[in-house]
Amino acid sequence: MLSQRVRRSLIVCAALFGVAVLLLPVPAIELLGVPLIVAAAYLGGLRGGVVMAAWAVAVATAGHFLLARAEPGEFAVSLILYAAVAIGLGLGIDRFVEQRRQLLDAVERAEAMQRQLVASQKRYRLLFEVSNDVVYLHGLDADGEPTPFVAVNDAACESLGYTRGELVGLTPRAIDAAVAPGQMRRMMQELLVEDRVVYESVRRHRDGSRTPVEISSSLTEVDGELMVISISRDISGHKESQRRLEQLSLHDELTGLKNRRGFNVFLAEQSKRAKRSGGKSVVLYGDIDGFKAINDTYGHHRGDDVLTAVAWALRTTFRESDLLARLGGDEFCVVAEADADAEVLAGRLREAVSAAGQRLGIEVSISCGVVVADWHGLDAPDQLLAHADALMYEAKRAKGGAARGAPAEEPDEPDEPA
Repeated sequence: MLSQRVRRSLIVCAALFGVAVLLLPVPAIELLGVPLIVAAAYLGGLRGGVVMAAWAVAVATAGHFLLARAEPGEFAVSLILYAAVAIGLGLGIDRFVEQRRQLLDAVERAEAMQRQLVASQKRYRLLFEVSNDVVYLHGLDADGEPTPFVAVNDAACESLGYTRGELVGLTPRAIDAAVAPGQMRRMMQELLVEDRVVYESVRRHRDGSRTPVEISSSLTEVDGELMVISISRDISGHKESQRRLEQLSLHDELTGLKNRRGFNVFLAEQSKRAKRSGGKSVVLYGDIDGFKAINDTYGHHRGDDVLTAVAWALRTTFRESDLLARLGGDEFCVVAEADADAEVLAGRLREAVSAAGQRLGIEVSISCGVVVADWHGLDAPDQLLAHADALMYEAKRAKGGAARGAPAEEPDEPDEPA
């Protein structure tokens, strides 16, 4: 776009050229017309040159007819010269201006990208250093094996117990304690395909302690070299919450024994163990005699004490490796290795339950149905429990269905079972 001042200057020159046509001879007119058109083309490109050429042709034509100073042939040559100069120079100027504009745009884009890159690097360095998570940068060799760290943040040094200089000399394998063999190599191979992977692992501290972590690794380019940037986040709290939720979902809240769901889950483990050993298992199914009467006589809070006492009796009678469960209400079940006589085990349990009741000041007894089964039987728990349940009710009938829950004759001072 021509400035107002340039346009005024060209108009003045064009007017002077019109006056000169009337006063000067033809050769002088031709000499004056060419620089005028050149100037217009230079300043205004093709459009400016053509406009000024048209003006020069119009003025020269008018002067020719008014003054008849030149032959028509000479006049035609002047007109062609004006047009050639205007079009040729104008096209050249337009092309030059366009190329210059493209070059300036490219330079501006490059400068903008450079500014963005600098800003991005500043943000990256800031996030890298101030992050509370462990952040480290390393390369990959031709086989996809992680190479030594090239950068680590302060959190990595604090969390792992190394100085920055010590860590830079190590590879990620020095701090990796993944349970699954070959996990890191698989993740690096996957990273080359997916550009980003997120996985759980275990981080090894300098003192040998271990921390469960979630690692997010991404491919990036640093100075033209492909690198891996990883963020390692401590998930100990999350794992502990998971463990507690699992504990609650598989265990009875009152007694701490397995609940029905936990019984079914761990019974499969007992079956596998019995299959490996080739031995048999004792399945003991029982419930508390007269438990409703205990609740009616002493209240439900004392009924809960009795349930807790029976759970304590189970723990003192059987081993930690045995499966102990409260299936609901006052029904309990035990799956134990049959390395002792089944009836002897049942007798020990009845004695332990009676002792626990005496400590509460309440007469407590339990009726049991006992079945000895191999791993085939453990794989059919519904049938197994139904059989044990039927035997348990036979034991109750043998006792005459007597209600329990009367106070002991000389109750000891109540003492909560451990």
